[in-house]
Amino acid sequence: MDKTTAAPEVMVTANLLSRLDRLPMTRTALLTTILVTVIWVAEGFETGVIGPILLLVKEPWGLTAQGTAQLGIASTGGIIVGAALAGRVIDRYGRKSVLLWGVSLFSLFSALCAVSADVGWIMAMRVLGGLALGAVFPIPYLMLSELLGTRSRARMIAAASAVLALSYLVPQAAALVMVGHLPVDLAWRILFLLGGLPILAVPLIYRNLPESPRWLLLKGRADEARALVEQLEREAGYRHENELVHPEIAAVVRVEYEAGAERGSGTADLFRRPLLGRFMLCLLICAGASAGAYVLLVYASVMYADMGMTPRGALVTTIGIIIAGAVGAIAVGQFADRLGRKKTFLLYSVGAIFGFSALALSQNIALAVTCGIVSAFFCTGLVPFTKLFTSEQFPTHARGTAAGFVESASRCFGGVLVVASIPFIQTTLGASAPFWLICAIFLVCLGPVMFGARETRGMSIDQAGAA
Repeated sequence: MDKTTAAPEVMVTANLLSRLDRLPMTRTALLTTILVTVIWVAEGFETGVIGPILLLVKEPWGLTAQGTAQLGIASTGGIIVGAALAGRVIDRYGRKSVLLWGVSLFSLFSALCAVSADVGWIMAMRVLGGLALGAVFPIPYLMLSELLGTRSRARMIAAASAVLALSYLVPQAAALVMVGHLPVDLAWRILFLLGGLPILAVPLIYRNLPESPRWLLLKGRADEARALVEQLEREAGYRHENELVHPEIAAVVRVEYEAGAERGSGTADLFRRPLLGRFMLCLLICAGASAGAYVLLVYASVMYADMGMTPRGALVTTIGIIIAGAVGAIAVGQFADRLGRKKTFLLYSVGAIFGFSALALSQNIALAVTCGIVSAFFCTGLVPFTKLFTSEQFPTHARGTAAGFVESASRCFGGVLVVASIPFIQTTLGASAPFWLICAIFLVCLGPVMFGARETRGMSIDQAGAA
């Protein structure tokens, strides 16, 4: 712990962390999981809503392939900048405060998109909303990883992420209801207005969402952390064991405390060993999973429509792909706890390579749909694994900063560079070339993870992230 922030004594901190890590799911932990999942649903809607909107307005607005790509990545551009800048803010001011501001702002900018049909205005609002989204995106899994014990961490993060994947169904389903029933000019405005509804949940989040106990301890707010731990213990029926200290956790806390005066900022520490190697590894695997997921999310409906499907049929097929990704996300938490992190990554990477390569070779719609579902199960299902993996690689003082940079870089690669280059890649190398590109990315990721990553299954978040 950092001496300069008047952190509590080593044994007090180690005691609270040891007591926290042993706890099962409690009412407060479950409520926290539900609240951050609701936030993820709102984020998923705001991110995914542009897909069906582009499907609705592409022809009436006369959008070119370039114009479609620009609107598609406008929000992602904001997310990239917002996530990169917000990491240090999250570590300095707390997970909860940044979350509340971020939800309020991205809801506001989504609603403002409905004001005008001017493409420039919509792009500007999407960029501003993306800045707020970027600040929020890493926080739910940071809060879960820092609150939940070892027994439930992987499983609950994966389950919450599965709901995030399913949240992309909401704009698809809303668009499906509107197609053929509402004028296009009204339908796209309603979709953007729906994205503004999360602001109504901010008071509920403020009252019921606890701050991360590990962040509270880092900032020397031991009394608040103790009150939260004791509340969780009462809910679980556990005694307040003030002498309980796990030796492994105590050793980690002691090293962190002694290094506090010499330790740099979270940003500086990311570029020093041993965190530098972990940071680069997280960038690599998150970029790969993000690229594949974005290709499926942004271009699935357009791809199937180009193959001869009706807009309604393309939307239904995309819904099936999203469901497959959610099922894969639920399963990845179980696999991560049973097989370990490294074997799970191997299983899902091989599955994604098989799915995308088969999709590249598909000659008819039925086969393409099947391969898209397989690809989504493994590739989109791998996304929560990358979030879990990232949260387990860094100590608390650098975890938010690292998560922000990783989120930013992976979305820059997957959501901007890969997605924006798809029209050029398809024109130059053929329609199936983007799928082969995703296969190549996963192949590149396999070696460093299997031979360079640590196995963190069964560790507390403090042990896993120890520097």
